[in-house]
Amino acid sequence: MLQAGWEVLAEHGFEGFTFDRIARHARIGKVTIYNRFPSKREFLEALLKHNVEERRVSIMAKGAGLSLVESFCQRAATAVEILLSPDGVMMERLVDWCDQEFGDAQINYRHAMFAHALTDIESELRAAATNEGVEIADMALAARFWLEGILGHARLQGTTTDFDRDETDRWARSYSEFFFAGIRV
Repeated sequence: MLQAGWEVLAEHGFEGFTFDRIARHARIGKVTIYNRFPSKREFLEALLKHNVEERRVSIMAKGAGLSLVESFCQRAATAVEILLSPDGVMMERLVDWCDQEFGDAQINYRHAMFAHALTDIESELRAAATNEGVEIADMALAARFWLEGILGHARLQGTTTDFDRDETDRWARSYSEFFFAGIRV
C-alpha cells in the first residue's frame, strides 16, 4: 500500500494524490486504505516514516565492519547519492509538503528527521571511537558537523551537475579524511 502511494505521489504529485488512485494502483479497495489510514495526513506520515527508515538502513549498511574513516566515507557517498536521486528529491518535497500542510509549533518533520539522523551518527561515532581507540572531544557537535557537511554538499552538488559517482566518491574520501583528522583530540 505504501509503495503504491509512493508511486502515485511520484506520478501525480501532491494535488493528484488521492486514496482512489492509490486503491486503483494497489488493486485494493479504498476501504482497506481507510481502515489503516483514516486520513491523507496519516498516510503521508506513514509514507514519510517508511521511506526515512528505508534510507537510514541503506546508508547504515554501507561500510559495516570497516574502519571509522572508510565506513563514514562510504556512508557519505551513499547519502549524497540518495539525496540527489529522483526518489531523494521526491522525499525532500514530501518533507516540505508535510511541514507546510501538517507542521506547527509541535510538529516539524524536517527537524525530526535531522534529530534522528544526529542520534544515529553520534551513536556510530561513539561505537567507532571505542572500537578504534579514537577520542572525539564533542560527539554531538561532531555528528552535527558531519551531517551538515553532507547535506550542504548534496545541496551544492544538486545545483551544479548531474550526479557523478566517481566525483562523489572522491569528495567523500576527502571529506572523511579531513573531517576525522580535524575532530580527533
